[in-house]
Amino acid sequence: MKKFFLDVILLALFVAELSFHHLPKVLHEILGVAMAAAIIIHVAINFRRLKSLFKKISPRKIFIVTTDFLLAFASTIIFFAGVCLSNYLFAELVSFELRRNMTIHQLHVAAPYVMMILIGAHVGFHAQELRQKFLSVKKFFNAAVVTLAAVGAFGLFFNRVHDRILMKHIFATPATDLHGIIFATLIFGGVIFFALITFLLDKKIFGR
Repeated sequence: MKKFFLDVILLALFVAELSFHHLPKVLHEILGVAMAAAIIIHVAINFRRLKSLFKKISPRKIFIVTTDFLLAFASTIIFFAGVCLSNYLFAELVSFELRRNMTIHQLHVAAPYVMMILIGAHVGFHAQELRQKFLSVKKFFNAAVVTLAAVGAFGLFFNRVHDRILMKHIFATPATDLHGIIFATLIFGGVIFFALITFLLDKKIFGR
């Protein structure tokens, strides 16, 4: 249960970080540090499970390991870029030129949306475990997942996620003009969308 609670916190922090347009900049940096700490704790708690993925390697395990590796890589890029762009917590550690570097800025904007896809895939590979926690409300859970996935699919276009990942210069989208809670729901729905796609492919290809 503690692991599940930590996972919920981690996902909430991620959604909040991508909703930075609606947060004070200093809070965005504080939550970023909190998210980095949560990721380290998440990896430490699940380290034994991660090690088991390298035993009796199978095609499915290769997909899972690759997803986790890319997720760790994306996280590293995001936090490195965040430190470089910091105006509060780490402002004295970097130069003004580095803080204004457009490439670093674009990486810090694009990588979280790549991370959204990877988090979705990560959740999708563990969907069976998650479903077990909601067996008592299975129909409601399934309906909620499908609804959120549909909202997330809409949000991908409304927030121009494709262009963001390609590091195009986008300062605002129709989605960023929405209320913060609605924008956060679009982001959360995006994670659920990719989780559902991964779950269905996992079931189809590997019979999970």
